[in-house]
Amino acid sequence: MARPRQVEPSVIALRLQAGGPQSAQALAAAFRVDRSNISRALALPAIAPQLVRLGTTRGMNYALRRSVRGLGDTFPLRRVDAAGRAEDWAELTALHGGWQLRWANPQRAPDWAGRLFGLGGYVEGFPFFLGETRPQGYLGRAIGRALTPTLNLPADPRDWSDDDTLVYLQAAGDDLPGDLVVGDGPLRRVQDQLLNPPASLPFGERAARYVELAAAGASLTAPGSSVEGEQPKFLVTLAADDGAVTPTLVKFTDLISTPTGRRWADLLVAEAHALAILHAQGEAHAAPRLLEAGHRFFLETPRYDRVGLHGRRGVVSMRALHDAFDGPDATQWPTVAARLHASGLIDAVALRSVRLRHALGGLISNSDMHLGNLAFWFDDTLPFRLAPAYDMLPMLWAPRVGDATPAPEFAPTPPLPADREVWSEAAALAEDFWQRVATDGRVSPGFAAHARAAGETVARLRVHFGQ
Repeated sequence: MARPRQVEPSVIALRLQAGGPQSAQALAAAFRVDRSNISRALALPAIAPQLVRLGTTRGMNYALRRSVRGLGDTFPLRRVDAAGRAEDWAELTALHGGWQLRWANPQRAPDWAGRLFGLGGYVEGFPFFLGETRPQGYLGRAIGRALTPTLNLPADPRDWSDDDTLVYLQAAGDDLPGDLVVGDGPLRRVQDQLLNPPASLPFGERAARYVELAAAGASLTAPGSSVEGEQPKFLVTLAADDGAVTPTLVKFTDLISTPTGRRWADLLVAEAHALAILHAQGEAHAAPRLLEAGHRFFLETPRYDRVGLHGRRGVVSMRALHDAFDGPDATQWPTVAARLHASGLIDAVALRSVRLRHALGGLISNSDMHLGNLAFWFDDTLPFRLAPAYDMLPMLWAPRVGDATPAPEFAPTPPLPADREVWSEAAALAEDFWQRVATDGRVSPGFAAHARAAGETVARLRVHFGQ
């Protein structure tokens, strides 16, 4: 009798590296051997330590671990709660062909986990909540430039791969948006800050310090970046006289003696009014403060993903939820929200708030309502709840390349009959918004005229299309 053909573990490893997870039966068929031969080969020391078993015996797939830039193949994920305490949440393993996520408490896996992860916690793409942590926008590119020399990453985080993002999380992921901390090194630094808190900025000293931070930030900014629509900003932790501390995002303008700086000052005044109106409606975290110092304007907005000096709250953007659960073929907030609601991922209250914010955005000429500019609280339960509004301002008038003070036509779209109720509510808020902007003495005469005209347009629309 002929001896059964043997398959070398190295050959199986090459196939798993090239093709990703596969079952023993699929491997047996590929190599034209009996399944028992595959089982014996997979038990050999030459491959067994690198194997990850996905699923139960019936329907189990085999995957091969891979090391990420010498950092290893497995990374602990922790969450920091509102009191600043960290707890184990999950463990991420890099595989050839995907990733494995194992929950610290399998009996308490997130409600949404079964919709995304396959056998044994396998997912082909980078988990959506980690892709969110890639540095973004103005601050993100500043981080990218600072880390490039030491971590050998592309200068612009938009060019990072998933492995690049993981390298960043391991090296500098101490203060990510939301509540996640990846790896032991960042966690130790977070814990050290509990014992040795970083210095906060006294409230009364912020004007002088903001001027210094703005000058430093402006010196690192490529010429024209503000004109291209990226609003410069920095992060601070403010300390009030009563000892309360507030992590705060601060947007700042160019010098208001320049056309670009003057227009951004107008827009920050407008943003302050928009967020104050939304805050009064329960749609924004807090009414922002506007400060003028050193011939610049500064807009202070408390971070809603932070609780005091050490506490954190999880957040995730609509873009991440859409890409993970729905698909990349929609760009409008209401459309995506309706799909998420139909899937049971958000409730009717959140859907209505999304529609209200979108309608208001259109009526105050916010032309930058992309899916990254709307967020949800990120926790283990469903439905996801809508997080506070942010970046709500008349971006239609933002400086652009070659034109620091554009004067575009403001022509908001009338509502469809099904949208009339929410639109009418938004229109009343928008008329109030334009009135506030037009009469605010901090606004330039030219932009005040734009605001008066826009308010008149909204008033006419309300007459014809409101309830």
